[in-house]
Amino acid sequence: MMAYQVHGWKDRPPDEEVAAMDYGEQIAAVRRSLKLTQAEVARRLGWSPPNYARIEKGRFTPSLKSLEAIAEALGVSVGSLTAEAALSAKVPVIAFASAGEAVQFTDQGYPAGGGMYFLPRPPQFTDPNGFGVEVAGDSMAPKYEDGQVVMVDTRKRPVSGDYAVIGLMSGDKYVKRYREAGGVVILESVNPLYPPIVVEPHEVRFAYKIIWVRER
Repeated sequence: MMAYQVHGWKDRPPDEEVAAMDYGEQIAAVRRSLKLTQAEVARRLGWSPPNYARIEKGRFTPSLKSLEAIAEALGVSVGSLTAEAALSAKVPVIAFASAGEAVQFTDQGYPAGGGMYFLPRPPQFTDPNGFGVEVAGDSMAPKYEDGQVVMVDTRKRPVSGDYAVIGLMSGDKYVKRYREAGGVVILESVNPLYPPIVVEPHEVRFAYKIIWVRER
């Protein structure tokens, strides 16, 4: 897996151009995580199901009083309904990862929060500093195919067996399956034609867990 070029991926702020809040999407995500139906939440609120559904569909922004009522009905804090809603609506895809030998990366010149292009933020993708990487080549096939985009949560370090974006102190960066064994870190490809890369723990600059993959 070839290393890829990256600039400014630490302390990456949300994209200010698309910082519009979408309370409806966040409220819906919290409700689904609690395995509640819209009808059940509407019953708890004493509202008609169509009126509640209009909030989740983003047809109007709820007042603070309504947000407090919804939070109480869901059994969560108001902050859980608003904090992630303030995230950028899009996630930057900042680099390619290509099959082949690792090479030293060079600066792509993207400003913080910028990228080659942007994708809509998945509801479960809550890291404001998260980013996507486009896979090129076949070293991770069939798990990740050429042209797919993987997104990483920069707050989550992988454990053995997780798929991750890994950066080494040398500057090389990979999309690999991450393993720790016998006091070393093993970076595995899915394609058996590519041998594993074995490094010492101190050689790993960072490792970010992949938490979302765009379907082909």
